[in-house]
Order: sequence, then structure tokens, then C-alpha cells
Amino acid sequence: MLEILLISAGAVLETLFIMRSYKRRDASSVVLKTMASVVFVLLGLLELRRMGPSLYGWYVVAGLTLGMLGDLLLALRFLSEKLHRLFFAAGSVSFFLGHIVYILAILALCPAAWLYAIPIAVVALGAACFYAYAKEVRAGKITLLGVLYIGGVLFMTACAATGAFIESNRALFLFFVGDNMLVVLSFGKNDSPYRNAVLHVLYYMAQIFIALTIKFV
Repeated sequence: MLEILLISAGAVLETLFIMRSYKRRDASSVVLKTMASVVFVLLGLLELRRMGPSLYGWYVVAGLTLGMLGDLLLALRFLSEKLHRLFFAAGSVSFFLGHIVYILAILALCPAAWLYAIPIAVVALGAACFYAYAKEVRAGKITLLGVLYIGGVLFMTACAATGAFIESNRALFLFFVGDNMLVVLSFGKNDSPYRNAVLHVLYYMAQIFIALTIKFV
């Protein structure tokens, strides 16, 4: 029951954030976004308490926490022009570290996954770079960081996919589903409020799915 209440509360808060940010990015939108992110961390802690401590569970909770911190930092960048770049950089680093921790979580369940994931991720990254070039995406000085970030996300997804196949693990399968939502966030530009809203919904669903994987370990 508490699980359903948390997911419902998070969905309401995320919806309110999307509605508020559509009009303006202010302190209220920061609070709503952070509260919604706190919910998926609490969900992860709830599942960890129910299932008992595990290395996988703690890694997932750590990844969720870094995601929450990234959400807060990226939201704060709209409140200060002077600190915009600093908050953006700090938020991006927090998300990247979150992906690293998620990879460690996957490898805790399937240590061999990285061997198969490397060639898959390399091919996927090559396709992503070709896509970006074809779409004339230009990131300037942060191009290298962007490639590293997207490479990390793709490697995480490849690890989850191969791990789910090797171990026939429900947790890793659900993780893979969530990963694919995060991959969508890594491409293209937020060129319209509607697309931006869809990306926020996918991101939140991904974090919820990842938190729920703890119950299947």
C-alpha cells in the first residue's frame, strides 16, 4: 500500500512540476521537482528495507540519490544566470556518477555482463555519433563530455540487457526497460514544451522502474 502511495505521490508532484515549469522556472518548480525526486529515493529505501540489505540494493539507492541531486542542481540553474553553467556542470556530473553506480549494481548481479556489453555499447555509440552528425548537433567545447556521458548511458543499457539475458533475471530486465527510457533522454534537443514534458515523464518512470528492481533481487 505504501509503495502505491509513494508512486502516486511522485506522479502527482512530477505532473505539477511539468505544469509549473511550462509557465516559468522559479523556486516553486525547483521545490516540486526535488520533492518528486525524493519520492523515488524513498521508494528505493522502502524496497531495500522490505527485501533486506544487499549490495545491489545499496548501489541502486545510491544511484537514485545521485539522480535526485542531479535533478536539484539542474533545476537550480534556471534561478541564476551567473551560476547557470556551474549548476549545469554539477548536475551533469551527478547524473554521470549515478550511471556509474547503476553499472556497478548490474555487475553485482551479473559480473560477466561487461564483457558482452562493451562491443554492443561501442556500436551503439558509433550509431549515436552518426545520428548527431546527421542532425547537425553541435555541442562545442563540451562535445567530448557529451560523448562520454552518452557512452556511459549506452554501456549501462548494454550491461542490463546482457545481464538480463545471461542470468534470466527479472530485476535486470526491469532495469533494462528503465534504461531505455534514459537513453531516449540522451538524444536530441528539448525543442518544444510538449517534448520536454514527455522526456520528464519518461525520466521519472525510469527511476521508478529502477527503484522497483530491488524487490526482484
